[in-house]
Amino acid sequence: MVTVLAFPLVVAAEPASRPASLPFIEIDRAARQVRVQCQAIRVEGPLEFFCVAVGGPEHEAVLRTRAKPSDVHLALLMLGLEPGEPVRFSQSAQKWLAPAGPPIRVSVRLGKDHAAIPAGRLMRSIDTKQPMPDRPFVFTGSRLLDDGRYAADMTGYIVSIVNFDLTPIDVPQLASNANDTLSWEINPDVAPEMGSAVTMILEPVGEAAGEKSGPATSQPSASARLSDVTVDQAAIDRMKSLWESKVSPHGAALREAAQTHYEVINALRREQQRLIDEADRIQRLIDELERKYQDMTTPRPGSGESPSHEGATKE
Repeated sequence: MVTVLAFPLVVAAEPASRPASLPFIEIDRAARQVRVQCQAIRVEGPLEFFCVAVGGPEHEAVLRTRAKPSDVHLALLMLGLEPGEPVRFSQSAQKWLAPAGPPIRVSVRLGKDHAAIPAGRLMRSIDTKQPMPDRPFVFTGSRLLDDGRYAADMTGYIVSIVNFDLTPIDVPQLASNANDTLSWEINPDVAPEMGSAVTMILEPVGEAAGEKSGPATSQPSASARLSDVTVDQAAIDRMKSLWESKVSPHGAALREAAQTHYEVINALRREQQRLIDEADRIQRLIDELERKYQDMTTPRPGSGESPSHEGATKE
């Protein structure tokens, strides 16, 4: 189900502006761009996100921003985009469906005098060390919780490179977020130093940007004309009633469980990263001591010795 987020729409008078209600974000309607002020995070280890909000899962991201995820969502709405759907499981098809929505090109400008480069160049494959291909992301939108809060504001998700159902911008294919399947890392040859100011640029591409692939037509497609599929509204109403009777009463408990799950998993991941860092520090110490030991125990010719000759005899 797609949740339509009812934000108060703030329309800027100028083609490029930074509305007071959207700090850290510039909206350029003429260029069809949303520009987000960010900072580089020089993390080590597998990545799950390209950009997160400050306080979110920064240990798994390339960039962080003080902009709220809901403000990024609103800025894209102001360009005329409508969110699609996040990754989801189809009970009817018994399979996971990939995220869908208007395609978004994500790029970065590393300084005022630098040209924008694709987001993928800041990341590389853990195995091959090749940069991530330059492919569009999709605007899926997060969702509103029952208490009216924007879910991604709670998690800190903004642009993910593996699937999360609460992320506003995702990749358009199935990409598991299980730790043993993560395949991208920071590209140290391109990514800026920790704390560097960068600008993340979001812009629609293809039809989302108004680029039509052919002449418009009002005639329905052949498949649409031949389709005789109709909605069984009674069945839909029964399912909705069942959901409301069985799920809705447990809303508060589910929210508490989800929040606790998020906090516990994040705490465990932080502890995991701490242990990885500590193990790496100990390994570096072991390597250093091994080098020193080898240096001390490697035989060297004495200063006053002359080379011995095998088979020589004394007079």
